[in-house]
Amino acid sequence: MPKQLTFGGLKVDCLKTGGDWQSDIPLGCMAFYHPENDKPDMVFNLGIVEPEEQEKLLFGSDDYASPTYIYQNKSGSFEWVTRKPSGEPGLGFRISPDWSECTLYEDKTGTGGADAFRECGSMFAYAALKHHACVLHGVVMEYQGKGVLFTAASGVGKTTHARMWRDMENALILNGDRCLCRKVDGKWYAYGMPWAGSSGEYINRRVPLSLIVELERGKDNVIMPVTPFEGTLGLMQRVFATAWPGKLQNAGFDCCDELAREIPILRYACRPEPESVKVLKKTVEAI
Repeated sequence: MPKQLTFGGLKVDCLKTGGDWQSDIPLGCMAFYHPENDKPDMVFNLGIVEPEEQEKLLFGSDDYASPTYIYQNKSGSFEWVTRKPSGEPGLGFRISPDWSECTLYEDKTGTGGADAFRECGSMFAYAALKHHACVLHGVVMEYQGKGVLFTAASGVGKTTHARMWRDMENALILNGDRCLCRKVDGKWYAYGMPWAGSSGEYINRRVPLSLIVELERGKDNVIMPVTPFEGTLGLMQRVFATAWPGKLQNAGFDCCDELAREIPILRYACRPEPESVKVLKKTVEAI
């Protein structure tokens, strides 16, 4: 019997179909357990696959902690392969052509499935694009029933700012690194997920998405309006979408465009001090 999890209302079966696997779902992820076992939207599988002939390299980078390469096979399926910094094999995944099923067939990391599950977060972000959903790099919090997403380049202070809201205003951090945005019945929602980068902060909860804030470092606390066009360009830099052109990349960019036209976006140049929360609070409460 598979274990079923839900992320943003999307049902994901986790199962084993072959091989001597010792890994299991991380304990913290069981907050997303879904006991009904409905028809899944996606499947994460531990199993065995037959070798396939690779057609082309879609993406390859040694810049990650684990160098990552993505190939497309002649059958249309994908091969997602990571290596250790030494160049030795790390993880091997086979992904179906429609991104609905992902099979882990090799794990040489020695992490008991932790690295594999972390990698599945990126695959889920790609697969979610087919369901009018996207994952954005940012910290999402809930304040007075409103979802506020803070986006910025790494190191600008997203986490610092959100934690000041938590400590000063009792805001609830749904995820400290990634925000799953999904449109349901014509309304955008923000969801927590179990993939939260190094922040370790996440809960299984959803909130209506009310505001997106592009954070910048500034000498003063200044809020500036952002046009939908500018907002789209900014979100496209934060969305988890495929690096190669195609339907998935287009779906990610379309989500960014739709979000920028339907959700208010502000640029906030601020200092990492409590006063910055007080200034932005007036705007959030006015929405």
